[in-house]
Amino acid sequence: MGESYLFIGLLALTIATVGAVLVQVVFGLMEVKKRRLQERLGAAAHENFNDSAYGPIATADEADNLPGLLRQSSVVKNFHRKLSRAFPNVLLGRLMFLVLMLAAGAFLAGFIGMHSVAAGILLAAAACVFPFLIVSSRVAKHQKTVEDQLPEALDFLSRVLRAGHSLATGLQMAADELPYPLSNEFRRCYDQHSLGHPLEVAMRDMANRVGTADFSFFVTAVLIQRTTGGDLAEVLTNIGNMVRARIRLQQHVKAITAEGRLVGYILLVLPILFFFILYFLNPRYAGVLLNTKEGLYVLCSAVVLQLLGLFTIRRIVSVKM
Repeated sequence: MGESYLFIGLLALTIATVGAVLVQVVFGLMEVKKRRLQERLGAAAHENFNDSAYGPIATADEADNLPGLLRQSSVVKNFHRKLSRAFPNVLLGRLMFLVLMLAAGAFLAGFIGMHSVAAGILLAAAACVFPFLIVSSRVAKHQKTVEDQLPEALDFLSRVLRAGHSLATGLQMAADELPYPLSNEFRRCYDQHSLGHPLEVAMRDMANRVGTADFSFFVTAVLIQRTTGGDLAEVLTNIGNMVRARIRLQQHVKAITAEGRLVGYILLVLPILFFFILYFLNPRYAGVLLNTKEGLYVLCSAVVLQLLGLFTIRRIVSVKM
């Protein structure tokens, strides 16, 4: 029986490795083909010509890096946008290769360590989720940093405008003076504008890249002011004060709900930790959950209830602003 399980584990590892290599080769061939096509066509493939002889230089869409089938899925495009924010140099194909390798390694470790196919499958599923959690955490941290830097950036732009400079010059100075990562966004926006993009289009692209409500509100206010007129410096100052008030309120809510979130995390981790401790102390007793049909039903029900409880606690302690 043990030899058959070992054969299944090795077969799953081999299939996962071969599949990951094939995925990597397919994505590599697609990238080479696309690069050659772009070299033949030049930059004109992404230009939108207007009435003038030379139109503005347009930036390539992030979804253009995806294959045709994946490009149709909104879920894939949203995750690809998050991946480009969190790790700009990591391609989706490489991430999927990493997920498959982690899943195969986790399955083999669970199968060899606990002598159970069910344990290997559970560990493989957890390993598949782990990279996506890292990407989501990195994106959330990036957006949080941008939101914290936004009030100072708005005050900086307001002072630049009061000094008599234009908004484009203010974006350039903000790119030079502000810290990372907000400086990179202003730098890219100014570079697009200096290469021929209208400032309104460049700022919309910047708002889509950042993806936060406060930053989108700032861009919307600037676009409305450029259409209707008014004192832009005063508008930016008011928006900066509003963002500071929102940040203070969010910090207050986070401090109030810290106990509830901590309880939720403890209740999620404690049963898993106790199960592994019990398994290493008495494998025969804890192995009933992994080696019997009834035990697998109970284990799956426990996992579902744990996730449902975590989701419920997060919904209770989260307050929408």
